[in-house]
Amino acid sequence: MRELWKRMAAERAAQEVSRGMVVGLGSGTTMAEVVKILGKSRVRATFIPASKFIERIAKKRGLRLSTLEIHSDLDLHLDGADEVDPRFHMIKGRGGAMAREKILAKAARRVVIVVDKTKLVRRLGKHAPVPVEVLPFAVGPIRKKLHEFGKPMLRVRSGGRPYLTDNGNYIFDLKCRQLSDPQKLERELNAIPGVVENGIFVGLVDELVVGHEGGVSVFKSGKEMAEFL
Repeated sequence: MRELWKRMAAERAAQEVSRGMVVGLGSGTTMAEVVKILGKSRVRATFIPASKFIERIAKKRGLRLSTLEIHSDLDLHLDGADEVDPRFHMIKGRGGAMAREKILAKAARRVVIVVDKTKLVRRLGKHAPVPVEVLPFAVGPIRKKLHEFGKPMLRVRSGGRPYLTDNGNYIFDLKCRQLSDPQKLERELNAIPGVVENGIFVGLVDELVVGHEGGVSVFKSGKEMAEFL
């Protein structure tokens, strides 16, 4: 059922792309669905992927790709999320691309987030930890500092080797003791020397596309989404 909700939301989000647009593409399985749909539509837009994972799928589907060096201003950014609360604050980064995703989101005139209903929460941190991308050189001091906020776990691949982002960095998945002020936590985590970026996204969503048992809903304010919950 969840896969159906995801696919319905992806189909609706893909309709936001029109001819001539420059569009950022986030990462993750939901965005993979969006990219496949865009490939079938053959829309003549230009796309900037946040991850090598999405870049590979986009190339295979024949999308026209570019970079932020060539196109520094985006018309639209499409992305998924691990959690979204009623204020449209988010946790992202399960796919490891949150630093690039946040850059694309801030470069875009409009940001549309695509999720299924299971990603909606009343308070961030209910299910998802906060990913924190860090320089490998600083792993020791950062691990020690992150214990002040909760329980950090270094993300590893099968075989026990550290997971590497497309930027060549490590990720700590931080299970916070409390996440009542996402904006403050985002700021405090990014102030730690050696932290590249974290997965808390505040104030970046213009529209939220949600797939659910009744179809697809599009929310343009957190109040609307709170009523849906």
